[in-house]
Amino acid sequence: MKQLAILIFCCLASLYAPAQSQDSISEPKGNSHEFWQETYRKYQMPEYFQRKGYRFPLRKEMNIRCAEYLDEINRIAYQDAYVQDYVQGIFAQVTPTNLDPNRPESLSILIFQSPAPDAFMLPNGTMLMSTGMLCTLDSEEELKAIMANEMAHYVLDHQIYNVARANLRAKRAATWGTVLTVAGYVAGAVSVATADFDYDSDNRASDIAAFISLGSSIGAVASIATADATINSLMTDHLGLKYKRKQETIADQIAAEYLLSEGIQSGALTSALTKIKQFYKAEHQEKDLPRYESCKALTKRIQLLGGSEEEFPQNHFYHKAVSDVVSFNAMMYLNDHQYAKAQSLIQKNIDNRLASPHDYVILTKIRMAQENTPESYEECMQLLQKARDLSVSPNLDINKQEILLLLRMKKQSQAADGLKQYLEMLRQYAQQNENTDDERKWIEEEAGWAERTLNKIQLL
Repeated sequence: MKQLAILIFCCLASLYAPAQSQDSISEPKGNSHEFWQETYRKYQMPEYFQRKGYRFPLRKEMNIRCAEYLDEINRIAYQDAYVQDYVQGIFAQVTPTNLDPNRPESLSILIFQSPAPDAFMLPNGTMLMSTGMLCTLDSEEELKAIMANEMAHYVLDHQIYNVARANLRAKRAATWGTVLTVAGYVAGAVSVATADFDYDSDNRASDIAAFISLGSSIGAVASIATADATINSLMTDHLGLKYKRKQETIADQIAAEYLLSEGIQSGALTSALTKIKQFYKAEHQEKDLPRYESCKALTKRIQLLGGSEEEFPQNHFYHKAVSDVVSFNAMMYLNDHQYAKAQSLIQKNIDNRLASPHDYVILTKIRMAQENTPESYEECMQLLQKARDLSVSPNLDINKQEILLLLRMKKQSQAADGLKQYLEMLRQYAQQNENTDDERKWIEEEAGWAERTLNKIQLL
């Protein structure tokens, strides 16, 4: 069966590519630029453009549409300098340089907030990578595999080809009127989500406290509904991202070749696709996937690659680099009241011995959201103590969560002492830092909450 799958794979690939020697896949190419240049020639792209032309008017129009779409995506962009630079560095390793001077696109990558594992290559050269993808994968090799697959679509100009072949020119204005109406709705939804910091006023303050006290990227967390509305098939399909099966097959082949050229086992691609499929199956979302069509289609791609669904070896350095992203997605699930999923992500950090103070605060919030017993009080106190042990400096978020727990336990005297300490920490923070307007507003709101709560306790 495996030999038959490989034979079918090669037959489909031959529809897109000229004949090639047996050793063209296994021999290292030297660097990514040389690999992509060779791929460009092997798939006869210069000849293709000589016959068809570069479609400059269409490219210009698609660049405008991509810019409009990215304006909305930027509203849910993931903001963490370290993670951005880490992913950018891997992207730079996979990216070709000066592929074709006649193609006006500029290659870049943007990480957006979404728990789903998705990656898109827009026709303007921007790769979109979800925080969910970073959490789902377990190694740089798997991440490179996904990036190489998306890059293959770009190198072979699949997006522009799909838009042109669909003959959308005559109806594109009406179509994009609908799309931009959706975009306007999404923009409003995102602005509400980021303004409210999700699920209630106390947690809004808590989220900002986490951002301030932990130096974490967790701050303005978009809702899952907002992310789903932003990354939707209506948007992506009209950007040429609804690939044909043959296009997916050849992109998979090229990605496998790229991995081998870098000395990476091609199993990294099958492992990545398997984990993406497992995520969606666990979500009971096996059809209408924004980027991957369906779980059935993913299974066929894995079979055509000739690989098993065994996991690729995990990498501790990768887990360490993306551990804050795991915490971030856990916060998204927490805000959406999906407590089991939030806890599962935090457990991943714990299992990898990468748990942060904020992870234990999130676990405390999950526990307090679901239980209210003397036994749960003790366990929450233990979790907060773990958070405090890991924290290298006074932590506002830990202190506030402990105050809420003490109030629930009806320990007003200890809660009052905690509130006084919290007020002093806020005062010191205000004096020691040059705060932004948002931070000053948050400090004022938190101080007001603490003073009001303290007055209530003293009246009891």
